[in-house]
Parts: sequence; structure tokens; C-alpha cells
Amino acid sequence: MKKSLLGAILVFALIITPIDTKAASTCSYKEQAELNEIANNVKANYEVIDIYDGKIVEMDSGEEVDPIVDYYVRGFKISILNVTDDVYVTVTNDYDSSIQTFYSKDAKDGIVSFETKNVAKVINYTIEVHSNKYTCIGELYRKLYIKTPVYNSQSNMAACDEYPEFYYCQEFIDGETVDFNTFLTRLEKYKSNKTEEEKKKEEENQSVIEKIKEFYEKNKIVIYIITIVVIISGVATTVILIKKRRSRVL
Repeated sequence: MKKSLLGAILVFALIITPIDTKAASTCSYKEQAELNEIANNVKANYEVIDIYDGKIVEMDSGEEVDPIVDYYVRGFKISILNVTDDVYVTVTNDYDSSIQTFYSKDAKDGIVSFETKNVAKVINYTIEVHSNKYTCIGELYRKLYIKTPVYNSQSNMAACDEYPEFYYCQEFIDGETVDFNTFLTRLEKYKSNKTEEEKKKEEENQSVIEKIKEFYEKNKIVIYIITIVVIISGVATTVILIKKRRSRVL
């Protein structure tokens, strides 16, 4: 009776417990190997660009009539390379719920690309490469990940002209931006550390110079003798060479 009850419980558990299995591909192993190779050739990158954002009236231009000019904002161009007819890609991110799908027909000069003005926070993009041929169209064969940095408004601070290498003086950074007070606090710490490093380096250089001077003072007689010997040897060698050349001429 107990065995029957235990068996019934196990059967019931198997029925209500979801089994996480990946469906077998409908393509052959040879076709899958081909698609894997194609998918592995797909690459992705991003670059910072100026994106057209309409027209504005430029104030205080010095002209009688303020001209209307093109206005650009900083953004990113995300490029996906080697998207052939055999695959297509989908792009999602952790910023919104959008899904973009690109095929080889969307490529220009062999590159699929799109632009984004979302620079207010770090965004993680997921690029999925799917099959677009054989009987396994739509199956996922590869995932790529790209993280775009956040625009750092503190990079426009006047202090950054003097310390452009300071992390929070970079136009784009990989972490969250900081407020003005935190920026000043960290800049002061950076300046202090930099001053200490420069001072230490200067002391090390000075120490090397002092050691050279000390070595010279202790060994200057030997150095003089060696220098004189080298000069005399050089002169003697030159005289001998000249005499040999003359003797050959004669």
C-alpha cells in the first residue's frame, strides 16, 4: 500500500513539474555546424557620434538675423558586421522593451547599424544571431553583448582642461555619474595623489642624479685616465690609418 502511494506521488510530481529541455534542432548536424560557423563570424561594436537632432536658432551669432542651424547631440552608432543572407539578428536592451530585427538587406557596405541618443545611463544590449535558412529558420545560434557608457556632464568643467586624464573628466564613463560636490571632492583627492606621485618621482630622479654625482666624485681620477686613454687610442688609430692610406697611394 505504501509503495503504491509513493508511486502515485512520484507520477503526480512528474506531471506537475516542468521539465526544462531544449528542443532538438530541425536542421542536420552538418547544417548546424555551418550555421554555427556563420554565426561565430558576426561581430558587433559601437562608436560615439554626433546625431542630427533638428534645427535651432543660433543666438548671439553676431549677425543681424540669427541663423537657423543644424543641431547635433552626442550618441552612439552600434554596428553589427557579417550579417549574411543565412542569418538575421535581433537586438534588445535593458533600457526599454524594444526589439529590433535586422537582415542582410538592411546592411550598408556589409554592416548593419543603428543609432541611439540614449546616453543618460549605461545600457546593455543583447544581440541574438538566428538561422535564416534550411528547416531551422529562427533558431538561436549565438548571443553577443555590448554595453554603452553614460554621458558625463562634468567633463565640461573648466578643471578638466587641466586634468583631462581624471576619470570623471572623461566625456563617457562606464559607471554612474556623480553630482558636482562629489566631483570636486574626488578631483581634489586625485590632485593630491597626483602631486604625491610627481613628488615621489622627482625624488627618485633626484636620487639617481645624486648617485651619479657621488660615483663621479669617487671615481673621477679613474674616469679621467680612461677618457685620456680612449682619446689617445683614437688619435693613434687615426694616424696609423692615414699613414697606411698614404703608403698605399705611394
